[in-house]
Amino acid sequence: MNPLVSVIIPSYNHARYIERAIDSVLAQTYAPIELIVVDDGSRDDSAALIGSLARRHGFRAVLNPVNRGQGHVVNQALDLCRGEFVCFLPSDDWYLPDKTRLQVARFAECDAQTGVVYGRGARFFETDGRTETVHMPLHRGEVLRELVAWGNFVYPVTPLFRRECFERVRFDESYRAEGEAIYLKLALHYRFDYVEDLVAVMRDHPANTGKDVALMYRENLRYWEAFFALPGLPDAVRRLRARAPGAAAPPQGTGADPAARRARGRTPRADRGAEAAPAPAARSAPRRRTGPEPAAGRLGRPAAP
Repeated sequence: MNPLVSVIIPSYNHARYIERAIDSVLAQTYAPIELIVVDDGSRDDSAALIGSLARRHGFRAVLNPVNRGQGHVVNQALDLCRGEFVCFLPSDDWYLPDKTRLQVARFAECDAQTGVVYGRGARFFETDGRTETVHMPLHRGEVLRELVAWGNFVYPVTPLFRRECFERVRFDESYRAEGEAIYLKLALHYRFDYVEDLVAVMRDHPANTGKDVALMYRENLRYWEAFFALPGLPDAVRRLRARAPGAAAPPQGTGADPAARRARGRTPRADRGAEAAPAPAARSAPRRRTGPEPAAGRLGRPAAP
């Protein structure tokens, strides 16, 4: 019997997007899947729509009356889910149909110390309808050094996690959007692996939290300070502090916005078309930092101010 996979969709003011996210989970070629959608006190019609979709499709909907923030919502859903594996889908993004099947199959080939399996992803640009496949380096095994020296190379919407990872590591609710910084915590305890396939699409639109450059920069600096203050951090990793992506201030007017990163030549390579064939995988990726998503900020955005 296949292991149960829990999919968590954190939602805030995404009534115009949430149905596509939900439909992409319902369309997975894998079963069984447990879907949990948590609305975090949205001010638009999200709660009513989610409630209606939950009654129609039979998934679990949690409608918080007030906004508590991304970290609280994700931890709340983790306390409810029952799957052996879990993944997080922002409410404005979507999965491709074979994502869960491919990643569970890869987990079956890994040992118990592998806690994360990610994949390739694409970005849909709402302003002009373009879809670009984003090519970032792929690393497997013990990846903490790569995450520190290179920055986040795990395409944000793609990972599948062992549920036990979050019995050991939780999201820090003091951040507006801890996002991919969680990978650093997990890499202290677990190995990572990947599938070479394109498995998910992120939506680029004006309200992306990652475009709040000042917020992302403040939270990045704070997160790196906390990370390098962790007791027991390996000396080889601690020596990489000067090379960490948050160690230097970004140029004015740049930061988390992909358009700004592209302007200064630090965006991962992207090709038009989500249907494009994935680039060949590489066990040993270039060490050059080409501008991944910031360590803090993308998982379940946006949260309320």
